[in-house]
Amino acid sequence: MNPVLDWLYKIAICSLGILFPMQLYAVEKEIPATGFTLGIQSSNAGISLESAYSIGSRVNWDKSDLIKGLGTISFGIETGPLTNNAIIIAPKVSYTMNWFISFGASMLYYTDFSQGSLRFRPEIGVSMLGIRVYHGWNFSVDKYVSLPLHNRFIAISYFIPI
Repeated sequence: MNPVLDWLYKIAICSLGILFPMQLYAVEKEIPATGFTLGIQSSNAGISLESAYSIGSRVNWDKSDLIKGLGTISFGIETGPLTNNAIIIAPKVSYTMNWFISFGASMLYYTDFSQGSLRFRPEIGVSMLGIRVYHGWNFSVDKYVSLPLHNRFIAISYFIPI
C-alpha cells in the first residue's frame, strides 16, 4: 500500500473517532434541524457547485449554553470543475459538525457517465450563522481514474433551514 495513503487513512479514522464521541456527548440538548446546504468550491482545477439536503440537530454543549452547534448528515450532489468540456457530477453523503470550528467527512462518486472514481474527503474549517468556510482534500478510494478533478480546494457553503 502507498505509505501516504496509509497515513491518510489513519488520520481519517482518528478524525472520525474524535468526532462521533463529541456528537454523542452533546446530544442531551438537541433540537432537530433540517434544511438545504448550497455551496461553491474553488481550486486550481476551477469552480464547482454543491447542493445537499441536510438532516441533523442543533446542539448546546453540555457544560455551557453559550456554545451552540449544528451536526448534520447530508445527501446531495456536486459538480466537477465547471471549466471542463465534459460534465462531471458526484452524488455524495457527508457528515459535518459545526461549532465555531467545523469538521466533516464526505464520500463522493465522481462520474462523467463513461468512467467514475470513488473519493473520500476530510474537511476542516470555520462556521458561524449557517455559513461554513472550509478546506477539503479528495482521496481516491478505488482505482485511480484520471478525471479532471480538484484534489484540494477552498469552499464556502450556507445552510438554509426549512
